[in-house]
Amino acid sequence: MSEPYKAGRRAKYKADHDFVYQIHEYNLDIEMNQIYLMGEEVYANVDDYDEPGVEFVMASRFIRNLNICMRKNPDVPILIHMKTNGGFWEEGMAIYNAIKACPNPVTIINYTHARSMSSLIFQAANKRVMMPDSNFMYHEGTWGFAGTVKQANTEILELNKTGERMLDIYVENMKQKGKYSKWSTKRIREHLVSCMQKKEEVYLNPEETVESGLADMVFGEGGRYNWESLLEYSDEELER
Repeated sequence: MSEPYKAGRRAKYKADHDFVYQIHEYNLDIEMNQIYLMGEEVYANVDDYDEPGVEFVMASRFIRNLNICMRKNPDVPILIHMKTNGGFWEEGMAIYNAIKACPNPVTIINYTHARSMSSLIFQAANKRVMMPDSNFMYHEGTWGFAGTVKQANTEILELNKTGERMLDIYVENMKQKGKYSKWSTKRIREHLVSCMQKKEEVYLNPEETVESGLADMVFGEGGRYNWESLLEYSDEELER
């Protein structure tokens, strides 16, 4: 085996290794301008292997990765692969606001469940894509607390504010498209509240999510997976 051939193979191996390492270690594919928004086992409970969801490590890493993509490829759309079960409000809204402030067009593809906090992150994208067997879920959220009565009262006031903000985000998107777009904002809001009063958790399948205006397409309908289509945007989506 010639030395140039060996050197070429070593260089290719290193490039491939660096590429895989970058994705698995940093959740970032710089060359393709793609970010992986996923809960990581290293931060999970080792006893039951629950996915940690949206928390401070995920948010901090994601914001850094988003800014890297914006700076390295300012004119290139960003594809976010999302696989997380929701989590903390503050950390999720940090991700949501970062995406909304991003000048690049952004697509989020949901692999498992856009639910709770991740259903709100999903709404920040220009294009929101559901995998065929994924789902969407919204609810009032969960709350755990230990402290004084005064602290509890303050926490409840803050929870009410976050609940209103959550509804604002859903209503804004449902007014833009889907079967509720002709409804008044008041009627949509009342509909969402009514659904959450009837069910602890309101689930939608991919088609129902699109019909409701909370997603834009189901990826792979008819068995066709056109990855290029994920980064093609209508004028309406670019304005979102």
